Amino acid sequence: MFLNKAFALLPGALLVAQSSAFVPAVPKGCATKIAAVSDDDVVVDAATREARIVAPLSAVLASLSPLTGAGLPLPAGAVPSANALESSLRKNFPGALSNSAIALRVAAALRDRGYTPTNTLFGSSLCSDEINDTAESLVGDFQNKLGVEGVFNLGGLGGLPFVGISGMGAFTSHTPVDGKIFIVFGPHVGISNDGTVGKVERVGKDSVSTSCGAGIGAYKAIMATDTAKEAKETLGTKDFQEEYIIAQLSDRLDALRGQDPSNESITYVTNKMYDLVWEMLRSEINTFTAKPDFWSGVSEVTLLGGIVVNRGHGAMEGVSGGEDFYQPLMLKSLTKDGESDMYGEVFGDFPALARPHRAAKYV
Repeated sequence: MFLNKAFALLPGALLVAQSSAFVPAVPKGCATKIAAVSDDDVVVDAATREARIVAPLSAVLASLSPLTGAGLPLPAGAVPSANALESSLRKNFPGALSNSAIALRVAAALRDRGYTPTNTLFGSSLCSDEINDTAESLVGDFQNKLGVEGVFNLGGLGGLPFVGISGMGAFTSHTPVDGKIFIVFGPHVGISNDGTVGKVERVGKDSVSTSCGAGIGAYKAIMATDTAKEAKETLGTKDFQEEYIIAQLSDRLDALRGQDPSNESITYVTNKMYDLVWEMLRSEINTFTAKPDFWSGVSEVTLLGGIVVNRGHGAMEGVSGGEDFYQPLMLKSLTKDGESDMYGEVFGDFPALARPHRAAKYV
């Protein structure tokens, strides 16, 4: 039975081990203000990338030898066979796990910290796209595993918390007496059955559709102009959320100019969308945690940040459907005494031999 469990864990281990999860460093800071994540620019060459993929994977397979009584050799440079979607997921969003696996791990950690169905206020800052609100969605999984009834939707297009200060104020005011707050946030992106990043098979559609339309639409609008300044000058006021995203992304995508759209470029855009979501959310949260009386009614705030990866849901022939995935990039706790990193506790059990740099330059 132990052997069976080991092999049951192998697919998840491989997803993480082939490349280190994008774990941002957690800076030290006070409880009333969340520090910004540093943006270290690091160029990752092909040899380094290959080493990050092959070495951790070999370590995982080698660690199973004592269980099987035989080694599991892997040809030099080889990776396990998988379908196109899984291969694209591993390459572009290393460390991503199924929604249920994410919710199971995080909910267990929250329960250990005293989160209960009656003292927990749950909020999400994910994109308002209906693909993120299905029976198998991450939010629904958390509601089931935490036992909470409702969720306060903070997110608009792209997952940015466009509810603003007023919305965040309303949300925090709903905290149970001496209660706790849990927020899951991030952008989303699809991967189609053939492995294309930014596309997904939607229910009732006879062709693939864009996901995330807001992020990719902004990317296309920016690439259609010669400069970031020109992109900003085309903005108006009739489409506030999308125009805000274009304005904020326009200075961050210069590395993609002259490049044809690709899985790598859409992955790059999605990571920049994560930065936008986190920056806006951090600013809104700091507005309230900095108030002297905030911690008199709230004992803890836990933040889970990452990227939702959508897959098709069986709408088209040949698409099996199933759970979406989530690439966790941040898990931290805030209290009146300071902030603490929970990432290693919850997601640090798989080997990662090289610390990745999510802010790496596009190559």
